[in-house]
Amino acid sequence: MCPSFLPASWRALGGAISLCVALLAVAGCGKADGTAAADPRQVGPVVKDEAVVLQSDGKLDPIASAEAVKGGSFFTWAGGYPKSLNMWLDYNSFSAQITQLMFESLIGMDTVTDDPVGVLAQTWEISADKKTYTFHLNPEAKWSDGKPVTAQDVQFYYDVMMNPKNLTSLFRVDLARFARPEVVDDRTVRIKAEEAHWKNFWAAGGFMALPKHVWEGKDFNEINFEFPVVSGPYRLYRNLTNRSITMQRRGDWWGRNLKINLHKYNFDYLVFRAEEDRTKALEMLKRGDFDLYPIYTSRIWVEQTPEIPQVKKNWIVRQIVYNQEPKSFQGFALNLRRPLFQDLRVREALARVLNRELMLDKIMFNQYFLLNNYYPDLYPDNRNPDAPLLSYNPDRARALLAEAGWNVDKADGVLKKDGKAFELVILYSGEPLPHYNIYLEDLKAVGIRARLEQVSAASFTKRVDDHDFDLVWSNWSASRLRDPETMWHSKTADDVATQNHPGLKDPEIDRLIEAQKTEMDGNKRNQILRQIDSRLVAAMPYVLLWQSDRNRLLYWNRFGTPPDVLDKFDREDSAIVYWWFDAKKSAALDSAQKTDQSLPAAAAEVHYKE
Repeated sequence: MCPSFLPASWRALGGAISLCVALLAVAGCGKADGTAAADPRQVGPVVKDEAVVLQSDGKLDPIASAEAVKGGSFFTWAGGYPKSLNMWLDYNSFSAQITQLMFESLIGMDTVTDDPVGVLAQTWEISADKKTYTFHLNPEAKWSDGKPVTAQDVQFYYDVMMNPKNLTSLFRVDLARFARPEVVDDRTVRIKAEEAHWKNFWAAGGFMALPKHVWEGKDFNEINFEFPVVSGPYRLYRNLTNRSITMQRRGDWWGRNLKINLHKYNFDYLVFRAEEDRTKALEMLKRGDFDLYPIYTSRIWVEQTPEIPQVKKNWIVRQIVYNQEPKSFQGFALNLRRPLFQDLRVREALARVLNRELMLDKIMFNQYFLLNNYYPDLYPDNRNPDAPLLSYNPDRARALLAEAGWNVDKADGVLKKDGKAFELVILYSGEPLPHYNIYLEDLKAVGIRARLEQVSAASFTKRVDDHDFDLVWSNWSASRLRDPETMWHSKTADDVATQNHPGLKDPEIDRLIEAQKTEMDGNKRNQILRQIDSRLVAAMPYVLLWQSDRNRLLYWNRFGTPPDVLDKFDREDSAIVYWWFDAKKSAALDSAQKTDQSLPAAAAEVHYKE
């Protein structure tokens, strides 16, 4: 589940290509120095790269295209403006994306296999009992101020995350299994696990480096929008509060010399423009304010995007990309910390009054599949064969509520118990989704007094972090490494900023989580996860909705992309890693716009090919 410690941008490598070919490919199809022709939309000075001296070890990333060139600007949609760009304080997809462009972990995961690849670490050893991990940092790894990345910086990361004064509880779940890292020497760090766990190696490799010489003595909770020293491929260039975040490619990034990073991180500038309203965001795309806009709203995709003039003329590519992205779930989290939702009959009633079938047909245009479980990609058809697919049944809902002691007051038609009305609030940010209002009407029909409460993105995050909600919609992403602990273990229920939104506490689930920790066989671990899933289905911490198996993209037709467009396992966030400004395409687009001509159509669907 989200978050994964392995960002898309670091899941490098695979596919051996000779160094000779790699060297020839550096120039790509741009200018002789491997940069793109000038992009008239450039938001800052052209980034000057230091000389490339490729390291001969490692492999090339098979997703990256040898045709990629450096240069240009890329404008993309960022949703709501976050309360922080520090993902350790405010973990969401946007803050994580920004943070992971600036800071690096010890290792990553191969883009197409489950093999580890070095990021900050060049080599590593694992003890016979698989509880001690020794990482040797790449001697070339440097901070943007020229100082070396050291083992002390990795140790400092642990100290910061584990400090109870810091709002980093989400990250302490994995780190708590480890003793404080030992600094063997400046370039060697030893990390010892205090308990057995199948994910220990990945968790240890997920340790990051933070600049101790810059941040030591500072209040980590106040580090939100200023990052003067970084180690990753991009630095923060400009921050316009509530409007946009601009990142600048580092021509002096130490990692650009590694083969794993060849043909990646191509844009000089990444501009993330904030707009919570998805309809307004679509208008911004049509004006050219965005280069890329992923469509998460089925109504917009089906009803509006085909009729966009720029789409009809192929100035904007309208494309569905199918890959092997791990699937998770979405739905309304029920705050089980509140007495109202502690009765299982009430929780089932709230699920039975949700007319998913109607919503999926009339509002979602059958772009999704209905969920009956929390780990859909554990099953061949995304459906747990041992779990019911709860259907809309208001009569069943009424019967369950009556059993729970909730009876309709004939005077006002509202359910009441011990003289107290059944009332709930659905908290949300951004524009209200159409199914919210349908749900409100169906709740009203059985006697439940419900309303929506809209707040800003920052307030939404804080309210959820503080457990200040009744129902809240969550759409989780999934990791290639499925670990249920951070989301479902009882010990996480009362943490601030927990992934356990409902505050679920279930001893049997805790037992199963503990059992899977020491199971090294992935297939057997998945068997345990299926047991956890069935237990979750019975506990009903969420009113489940639906999930998607596709990525729906709109993007201006001026960019080069890999053959499969996106990564094997990631969504549109991989565009900032693998795409590049294509001068020929951009010139053709500009010419077509001036003459009001159509461009050749791109593929309407792209399927990842092994």
